[in-house]
Amino acid sequence: MSASTDRSAPGYVPRLLSAAAFLTNRATEESLAELRLTHERTLILRLLAESPATEDQLSVSSGLPAACVRDCLVALLPCGYITSGSGGQWTITASGESISAQATHTETQLMLLADTDVEGLRAELHALIRALTPPR
Repeated sequence: MSASTDRSAPGYVPRLLSAAAFLTNRATEESLAELRLTHERTLILRLLAESPATEDQLSVSSGLPAACVRDCLVALLPCGYITSGSGGQWTITASGESISAQATHTETQLMLLADTDVEGLRAELHALIRALTPPR
């Protein structure tokens, strides 16, 4: 049995947890991409759901660089998820609220799956680690 498959080997659990985090993140990214969203765009939508804001306010609230916020706004506008108002204020639309709720639900479901299906996740991660381990 190799170190990558031996549960008692040093580093097995951290590798397993790291792989679980990676797969959960990838699944979330793929689910968001289907909605034409990213983690950053979802964050912007959530902030706008709380209250209208300017680009600068969104940058401060989100912790994202101004250029990233601008890119998010440019991407969200043609989707109909946000609108631009007077004084540079951005507002979420009903469509944006709906898609934001859908993204939150999808993320929650993925996290619940990762938390509740430990044995299934372990089996899949074990298979992944085995597949990535070069033959000896």
